[in-house]
Amino acid sequence: MKQFIKIIKDERILYEGRISDIPIKEKYIIEKSVELFDDDDPCIIHQSYVIKEFVDQLLSVFRCTNKTEIDVKNHLEVLSFLDFMELEKLVIILKG
Repeated sequence: MKQFIKIIKDERILYEGRISDIPIKEKYIIEKSVELFDDDDPCIIHQSYVIKEFVDQLLSVFRCTNKTEIDVKNHLEVLSFLDFMELEKLVIILKG
């Protein structure tokens, strides 16, 4: 995935980089791995697939809103997997 994102909180950049490297809560990776593969100790292949699933969720929010900048507070349920504090204060910008 060649898209890049920037995650901002209170005008401070918390993350800037490839969307596929976005911080995801370990708990969510394990839960999704169990759901998809019945694997509570996912190997790197399962982890990679699960991360891709979460990245697809984030990209679908951008597609549905037809914007390149979203306020996470408006999508908390879908984006709860993000590994940041105070999700409701985050803004995510999709770059190329």
